[in-house]
Amino acid sequence: MADHDLSLLLQEGAAALGVSLSAGQTLGFAVYLRELNQWRRRINLSSRRDDREIIIKDFLDSLTILRYLPENASVMDLGSGAGFPGIPVKIVRADLKVFLLEATRKRVFFLKDVQRALGLGGVEIAWSGERRGAEGLSGIFDFVVSRAFGSLLKFAAEGSAFLKNGGVLLAMKGKKGQEELAESLFSLEGMGLRPVFREEVR
Repeated sequence: MADHDLSLLLQEGAAALGVSLSAGQTLGFAVYLRELNQWRRRINLSSRRDDREIIIKDFLDSLTILRYLPENASVMDLGSGAGFPGIPVKIVRADLKVFLLEATRKRVFFLKDVQRALGLGGVEIAWSGERRGAEGLSGIFDFVVSRAFGSLLKFAAEGSAFLKNGGVLLAMKGKKGQEELAESLFSLEGMGLRPVFREEVR
């Protein structure tokens, strides 16, 4: 697809989610896509090989959580990987304080390169394998979110440690998400957690 068609796909998809993208934000996503394509030739960032698929299944999917994030909220993206959903969310919402925690060092280098290319302020990036990576982060975030961190129970166990009192875990799951929630409900309640909302997004 031509660059214009990709931009139009992004803008129309965002509008369908209630998000109006400025020219600067659309350009930011174009820069992000360029960096993804350059880096994924060298390191394992994503199995997707099609720009249209990245826009729909990564960029737009990341934006589905925006409606839940109040102004100036602090958000940890746990197991950020290629930066989803943290970087798309930050491109659209400059007010948010975003922390990207990633276990793979090469991906941390990629995330820092994207941050530099986009000139993103209000973003911190850390390698969880470093002893100092998660130090001082317990109990300070309004939201902890993940798209591909692992099982719901693993995410809940590790993510809840970073939440403020009254904070929210946002687990972005695929087609079997409801089934996994049902299977995990008893254990989640044992952790002192309860479902607040569930939304299906197509």
